[in-house]
Amino acid sequence: MLFANRFFAYLYSKTMENSSRREFLEKSTAALVAGTVMTTLSSSEAEANTVKGEVLPFVHHVFFWLKNPKNKQEHDKLLAGLRALGKIKEIKMAHIGSPSINDFDKPVTDASYSFSVLLIFGSKSDEEKYLVHPLHKQFIEDHKNLWSKVVVYDSAVI
Repeated sequence: MLFANRFFAYLYSKTMENSSRREFLEKSTAALVAGTVMTTLSSSEAEANTVKGEVLPFVHHVFFWLKNPKNKQEHDKLLAGLRALGKIKEIKMAHIGSPSINDFDKPVTDASYSFSVLLIFGSKSDEEKYLVHPLHKQFIEDHKNLWSKVVVYDSAVI
């Protein structure tokens, strides 16, 4: 209990430098809830790396920055190209998204990208097959002129 009191005293002092007491209470309540949820979600290693009971062994996360983000035609062309990649059999699950930000995590959230593509593979080997797949190579060739920057994060389950 002493640790919790010191933690909240520290959190309160840091938050109060730029916030009201009400903002502190809102943020600390949200942090407590998030911490409880995260503890519950990762209560076992098996649960932390699964979706609907299926293990997620390898994640390929790609961020795209369009050269002309306000150009709807270019936006739609890249989106159609990304969706077409879903035909590649090695992909177990895919998510295509755009930036989403809220007031709670705004200071640490990068919302400068145009598209986020999260692909789940059964193994690193499956991801390597995807990388050299003709559809993937054609996607790059047909769309590379649309983006100014691409960042990839690959992650293997631990």
